[in-house]
Amino acid sequence: MILDIIHQHKIENQCHIRLAVLERNFWKRIEEDTDLHVGKARIGERITNLYLDGLIQNKDGYALTKKGREQLAFAPWKEQAATEAQ
Repeated sequence: MILDIIHQHKIENQCHIRLAVLERNFWKRIEEDTDLHVGKARIGERITNLYLDGLIQNKDGYALTKKGREQLAFAPWKEQAATEAQ
């Protein structure tokens, strides 16, 4: 979900996403998704893990790395949307 938020922000705004905006968008998605709840959130831990795994970088805002873009292509909700479109 965090990778998708970062990617969508880059597409829509042509700039890296700041932490405050990332957190705001993350919480909006948590509130909108009935399958998720606050206990599953732990955004700080998730961002740290994505950074340590080399999926995101922080240079004047967060952005996906090449590895992050590749990983996003295989996100479960993207595969599900492609299946439903067929």
